[in-house]
Amino acid sequence: MDAKSIQQLKVFTEACKANPAILHDSNLAFFKEYLESLGATVPKPEKKAESPKKEEPKPSHTPAPEPTPEPMAEESSDEEVVELDNTGVLPEADTLLDLPMGDPDKQPTEEEMEKSNDIRGQAMGAMSDGNLDEAIKLFGEALECNPHSAVLYAKRAQLLLRQQKPTNVIRDTERALKLNPNNALAHKCQGKAYRLLGKWEESSHALEAGQKCDYDDDTQELLKTIVKPNAEKLRLARMKKESSKREKEHKEKVERIRAAKEARQKAYEEEKARADSESDGMPGGMPGGMGGLFDDPEIAVLLQDPEVVQAMAAIQKNPAAMMQYMNNPKIMKVIQKLQGKFGGADMPEGMPPGFSGGMPSGMPPGFPGM
Repeated sequence: MDAKSIQQLKVFTEACKANPAILHDSNLAFFKEYLESLGATVPKPEKKAESPKKEEPKPSHTPAPEPTPEPMAEESSDEEVVELDNTGVLPEADTLLDLPMGDPDKQPTEEEMEKSNDIRGQAMGAMSDGNLDEAIKLFGEALECNPHSAVLYAKRAQLLLRQQKPTNVIRDTERALKLNPNNALAHKCQGKAYRLLGKWEESSHALEAGQKCDYDDDTQELLKTIVKPNAEKLRLARMKKESSKREKEHKEKVERIRAAKEARQKAYEEEKARADSESDGMPGGMPGGMGGLFDDPEIAVLLQDPEVVQAMAAIQKNPAAMMQYMNNPKIMKVIQKLQGKFGGADMPEGMPPGFSGGMPSGMPPGFPGM
């Protein structure tokens, strides 16, 4: 027998020690008969512990996915119901047990290490006898002596998994993986615990990590047939939801920009209309007698100046008010332009008397047009 076959046999033997129920597999009937022919006693399968795994999934198949979609559908029309194979999922999570976890800051002595190994041997014996509660208790005592053993946490997690206590399994496996990230048993127990809780993506991640550490066909079959298909469905649904959210946020942003642009345009048009209406109050009225005045670019610019508009409106109401603007070059420039445009003709209605044909009477001597 070559080294590889011996190694495989060693792994198989360890698996049988950890879970004697394997020997009751119909495919291993020949090996079980051989052991019994040598006088070995194979522990009877734990029918009570395993039966709930096969019977309970059926009622849990309906309630597990249904509570989520209904409220989600109300929140978003894009939300889709993801159909999952919830075979093996527990109807509800277990509660954490008060189990010894050991002091992580403790530095065990050689004596305590020896004691921990002795108790571990007793725990393995109880496990082989099918006494799971006693084995779990003994593993706890071993951990109190040596809280730095990843194997002890992983072994206890394995027993808790057989009792279908996934929350407790996850707690033990997290501690084991913190001590040894490459502990295959801890990864696989954790993945199966997440499966019992219906956490498919976490289950897939943990089982794949375990396979990288120590590959086995049973775990691969579980991954291929149930865990990975469910995890992939959830991943795609999440990606679609995130994409829809990004698209919605982009549309809202575009709409906000469009609304702001429209508001600015509206404000501009209202301001322009207001300015145009104020221009209509200029002397003589618009378009009428001053319609052609805006053909002069310089005057058109000046008449946009609020100060000029206000002054000309004041002069229209009270011609004598023009005197107070004699020293204002902007105002006088407009008056000069008016003189040039209407010189010799009647000035627009409302302009001061004497403006027609020259500057208004009373203007200082020597002023242009006098």
